[in-house]
Amino acid sequence: MNSLIQKYNIPGPRYTSYPTVPFWDETTFSEAAWIRHLQRAFTISNTTNGISLYIHLPYCESLCTFCGCNKRITRNHGVEVPYIDALLAEWTLYCNLLPEKPRIAELHLGGGTPSFLLPNNSNDF
Repeated sequence: MNSLIQKYNIPGPRYTSYPTVPFWDETTFSEAAWIRHLQRAFTISNTTNGISLYIHLPYCESLCTFCGCNKRITRNHGVEVPYIDALLAEWTLYCNLLPEKPRIAELHLGGGTPSFLLPNNSNDF
């Protein structure tokens, strides 16, 4: 048991950081560098296994005391459609920068509560 604890007792990037923390470097950041990095990482992943896609859904109707995610507590479901529209616009931006259609191998939903979305809005993904 102790060896198992030691194996996983290491720091790792928080999935709630965007972009992930290891890529934060203000001295070399530029839009062109970001696009090159995106295209290079995409080409490697898409041709071998496909890409993993994380969609952050930041809304919850109530606060969980253990949560460290970026979230917004609300019962106003009117926030759903504008947020979904923004996600779809961002997806289009990425697709326009990529050399080919993404093959999605994994889809992760997280952040707030993915079940916050009303059933008719969940169909938009």
